[in-house]
Amino acid sequence: MSATSASPSSGSTAAQTATPSRTRKRVATGYRFLLITVSSLIIGGLLFVMIRTFGYVEGTEFAPNHFQTRRFSFYEIPLVHWQITPIRRVSTTPETARYLTQSKILTMPNQIPDRWDLVEIRHGLQDAEPHDPALLLDHLRLMDEGISVWKQWSKKNPKQAQQLWPTIAKLADRELYILIPRLMELTRDVEDVATLKGTVADYLAEEYVSLIRDMRDAQRDELADALLAEALEESPDNMELQSLKKDRQTVDPAENT
Repeated sequence: MSATSASPSSGSTAAQTATPSRTRKRVATGYRFLLITVSSLIIGGLLFVMIRTFGYVEGTEFAPNHFQTRRFSFYEIPLVHWQITPIRRVSTTPETARYLTQSKILTMPNQIPDRWDLVEIRHGLQDAEPHDPALLLDHLRLMDEGISVWKQWSKKNPKQAQQLWPTIAKLADRELYILIPRLMELTRDVEDVATLKGTVADYLAEEYVSLIRDMRDAQRDELADALLAEALEESPDNMELQSLKKDRQTVDPAENT
C-alpha cells in the first residue's frame, strides 16, 4: 500500500519541478531572441545612418569630345568603398557648352561619348575634390547676373570664338586642362582674329616647350615626343620647338634614319 501510494506523489513532484524549468528555458530563449532582434535593429539602424551620411558619393564628369557634362551619384559602404547601389546619372551640360555645339562652333562626333573625365567627386560629408577638368568647367559654368559669360562672349565675338573654342577642345582632348584658364584670360579682350591667333600660338608654344622639357627631365620621352609633334603641327616655325626637335634627334640619331 505504501509503495503504491508513493508512486503518484513522486510523479507529481517531478512534473511540478519540470514545469518551472521549461518555463525558465522558454523565457531565456525569448530574452535571447528579443536581445538579438533589438541588437540587429540597432546595428542595422546605425549602419543605415552611417551609409546615408558617409556613404553617399556624388560627382561630375566631362566628355571632352562632346562637350557634355553629367552628374553621378551612388551609395557605398564607407571605408571599404564597396558600391551597394546602381550609379544614377543626370545630364548637367552648361549653357555655354550647349551653345557651342548647337551653333556648330564646335563640331561633335555623332555618337555616344565613350570617354568621361572626372571633374569633381565628393564622399559623404567631405568637401568636393576637384580634378583638372574643373579648370575648364569653371569657365563654362561662369555666370554674371544670370547671364552665361562665355556664351555671351561667343555670340558677341563669333569670329574669335571660331578660333578659340576648337583650340580649347583640343587641349581638353589632350588632357591639358591646366593650360586653359590662362589662355582664356589672354584672349578674352582680344578684338580681332589675327591678334587672337598670334596670342594663342605664342602662349601654347611657350607652354609646350616647358611641358616637353619637364617630361624629358622625368624620362617620359615618348609622351614628350608626341606632344612635340603636335606642337610643331600648330607652330612649325617656332624656334624653341625646332630646337627641341634637333636636341631629340641628337640624343636619338636613329630617328634620322
